[in-house]
Amino acid sequence: MRSDFPPLAIRIWMHKLKKGVALPPATLEKCLVTKMSAEAATLSVANACERGILVPRTEGTRSKRVSLAFCQKLNSLSIPGNDPYCYECHLPGVLKECPSCIRSFHENCQRKEPEKPNYCVPSDKGQPYRLPQNESDKEAENNPSEEFTQSPTPEPLLDHNSNISQGHVTSDTPDFLKHENLEWDDDVFFVSERKGARQRKQANVKDEQHPNLDSDTSSELEYCTRCRLLKMASLHNPPQLDKQELACLLKYSWGIHHSWLTTDVSKYMAKNWNDRDRALVKRILFKTKILGLADIERSIAAKKYRYLTEFLMDLLDLQHNIAVFFGPKSVEYTATKWLLRDVTHDIREIRRCPDCFRYSHEANLSSLWFAKPCLQRHELVFAKQTGSPPWPAKVISVSKRKPIKYDVRFFGGSHSRALISERDIIPIESDIQSHIKPKNSKALSSALRELQCHMILSHYSASQFGFHADPAIAENLIQVALSHCNESSETPQWTKKRKLNSSTTEATSANSPVPNRVLPARRCSIAFRSEALQESRSSYADSVTYQNLASEIIQANEELVKCQSELAIMRQKLDAVKRKRWCHLCLEEAAFDCCFSASYCSGDCQRRDKRRHQTNCCQKPGAPARTPLT
Repeated sequence: MRSDFPPLAIRIWMHKLKKGVALPPATLEKCLVTKMSAEAATLSVANACERGILVPRTEGTRSKRVSLAFCQKLNSLSIPGNDPYCYECHLPGVLKECPSCIRSFHENCQRKEPEKPNYCVPSDKGQPYRLPQNESDKEAENNPSEEFTQSPTPEPLLDHNSNISQGHVTSDTPDFLKHENLEWDDDVFFVSERKGARQRKQANVKDEQHPNLDSDTSSELEYCTRCRLLKMASLHNPPQLDKQELACLLKYSWGIHHSWLTTDVSKYMAKNWNDRDRALVKRILFKTKILGLADIERSIAAKKYRYLTEFLMDLLDLQHNIAVFFGPKSVEYTATKWLLRDVTHDIREIRRCPDCFRYSHEANLSSLWFAKPCLQRHELVFAKQTGSPPWPAKVISVSKRKPIKYDVRFFGGSHSRALISERDIIPIESDIQSHIKPKNSKALSSALRELQCHMILSHYSASQFGFHADPAIAENLIQVALSHCNESSETPQWTKKRKLNSSTTEATSANSPVPNRVLPARRCSIAFRSEALQESRSSYADSVTYQNLASEIIQANEELVKCQSELAIMRQKLDAVKRKRWCHLCLEEAAFDCCFSASYCSGDCQRRDKRRHQTNCCQKPGAPARTPLT
């Protein structure tokens, strides 16, 4: 019975029993009626007395009325060795202890995949829907027998990103939940790598030991979610991502999503209770450090995190502490679900491509941020949507399930993302003249110009645009590439070159007696790429010098304008001061005139200066004594 003590009662009772106050048991039971049934409230008071959390106290020697108060001797409290509350549902019960740490969990609450929660958070509430949202990166294991059925835990909702059986999804399920069940592969294969074409060969490794996969899976489930995440932290981290760049990316994500939470356990206790009451609550409820929002911000600023998973682990600890303290049905705990949903989405985006995530959050630094190349190669395709021509885009990821869909991000405009069917994807190398009209729109011309700029920048090393690179050099390279793009033309230069090659071939065949076979010119051929690279490198030095001089002139002009504005403000202040009059005695701003030669701020100053001024006073006899200033 002692393990069934609800943690929510401690916070409610502490508001009544703080600073050693004692109340009758009936009053303590009445405080819990709004959160649970009357029988459960009575049982909670009995369990708290059994555990020694509440101790009886008699009022006076003759009174038989017994009141209950919190035990003030912290060392006398019997505290279990492990966390008495489930790490998943945050409720007590028959718990299974983790072999590696002090956390516990219900056997039925344990997650199959440590990054997939056992609850549902709709993705279309509170902020605009982002595509794709909370998609799962691994194959879902649809097993109806593994449904979450812990009795003391509230019945969980279906989650498109959870371990609950997908067999519950029916025709009445909302469309966004059905959409979020798509499976995605982080290893993007290219459009040309279809079956029968340049498909990667799968390496066959001989398995000599033939391990039992079922036994490995069952052994992993013996550990808590945090320990399982810690084991895979280095494997799930993007390569070549150091602590400095990781701290920068986490700062961008945390700066946007931390507003979901307005309070945490540390802030709440510091605001309402004294030090002794806080120490009592910590000893009763928590076995680990109470993490708060300020602690996570300090860890990001101090570059403490080495892996993305470590950041996620701290957020899980924060969620567990809030659920234990405020209750699994509280508003504060619901806010942590929204927070984890958005942060988990950002973590998946960082794993796919850290450079794309950083470029998108630094869009205000460069107008052509999408044209910068990434360390991870993105295939360039033309994606066709209903009502628009084929549009240039980068492939972010490709779904595993059929029908295969491409998650692409478009060039130009707001660089929006969309899921495109495989039949509407056209590789850059293919002929698209039949899909593009002769007169393109302004938006399409801008997107094609950005595509051409990206293709030119791809010849340079991606490290020149990385986190540790000089932003000035990267911007100069962008300007050089942009100068080679014909802005006045509606079609890119590689389209013009193909037309020129076609016209030259036709002229040669007309003059030659033997008809020549016209071979289709490959778009963006290797010869043209090398030619463009050589041309851009030859003019790079002159362009850098010009850009440096231009930047110095612009900076000097800005300083001149700033000085001129400061001078104009100072002149206005000086004119205002000249128009004022000052007290003839104390030199403060005058309030009235005695005569033409003297002014005073008050009558006191005028009386004190009367002897000295009356010999030189120009005031006519019979005139008023004071003339207020207007």
